[in-house]
Amino acid sequence: MGTTTLITPAALAESLFNAGQVLLMLDYDGTLVPLAPTPAQARPAAELLRILKKLGGLPQYKVAVISGRTLTDLTTLLPVPGIFLVGGHGIEIGSPAGEVNYLLDYKYITKIINKLEQLAKYCLNNKDGFLLENKGYSLALHYRLAEPSMAQSALNKFIELSKPIIQKHDLNILPGKKVLEIRPAAMHKGKAVNYLQQLYPYSLAVYFGDDTTDEDAFRALKKGLSILVGSQPYDSAANFKLNSPLEVLEFLILLEKQKNVV
Repeated sequence: MGTTTLITPAALAESLFNAGQVLLMLDYDGTLVPLAPTPAQARPAAELLRILKKLGGLPQYKVAVISGRTLTDLTTLLPVPGIFLVGGHGIEIGSPAGEVNYLLDYKYITKIINKLEQLAKYCLNNKDGFLLENKGYSLALHYRLAEPSMAQSALNKFIELSKPIIQKHDLNILPGKKVLEIRPAAMHKGKAVNYLQQLYPYSLAVYFGDDTTDEDAFRALKKGLSILVGSQPYDSAANFKLNSPLEVLEFLILLEKQKNVV
């Protein structure tokens, strides 16, 4: 992978000052909002909602939030007009006009995901600190609240027992920040980035993300800027790095102020 350079929110905003049309794509958890003990606790601040609405209403910008969450979940969390909401790592794309497109026919996989959920329940055996999230097209095992050694033992057991199913059905196991996600290999955020770049081929593409599920998106950028979010050392395909979701919000505020000046 290439070199990821630390950049300030001000320098990043300034680099877009004369960019013209911008396709602004951002992950949700760990990027727009800080990670929380459970997904339900990761809520957007009022200022974030305000700034997304403002940027989404400016003709210079096309704004998209691309997440592993379901589109239904994103729609509830981000009731913002004028922006794209992309769920399931790129499976479900909600347009600003309210239309929904599917980049993958995932219905065939639902029974397999249900089977993996039952296997995960067996491996976790009602242990404290785990949260299973069946999204229909993927399965997430959250363990942020679990005791570390117990979590690793349970996860190792699940990974070993699930191997035959994973290999047979061409699934991927993706480790994230205190979460393990199983999804079809054909399903990733890079597909959503490619789809949006095809819609807006003359816009400067910019993508913000914080973990391994965002690497496909970084690599999918034809030209543009990729920004890794987080303070931990990380070997990434991203061009630049911001330290936290707070710095992402600072960047968005500066971007809005620039356009107000223009």
